[in-house]
Amino acid sequence: MTDLPEPAAPLHVFLSDAAERVLAGLRPGELDAVEKLVEGLAVHPRLGIPVPGGTDPEVDDYTARTDPASDTGDRISVVYRLHEGMSAIFVTWIIAGP
Repeated sequence: MTDLPEPAAPLHVFLSDAAERVLAGLRPGELDAVEKLVEGLAVHPRLGIPVPGGTDPEVDDYTARTDPASDTGDRISVVYRLHEGMSAIFVTWIIAGP
């Protein structure tokens, strides 16, 4: 039997006040799509596209898009910061709409 490495513990995810407000206004399918994306990011935080220009060398900025929502077909963008030293993801913006 081979020893497999322990899977990394999921990162903690925090939402900004602005992200919380948008999340509260999403339709059920959109909310589900965002929740699935965020759950995935907690385990694989570098799935998003890097956003250049950050000012903090210990923090990496990313943006990621959800799969199409089951009810609207819309994709939602999630902008987040990865702080590996704190084992955390900070969702700064959720961008939804036409």
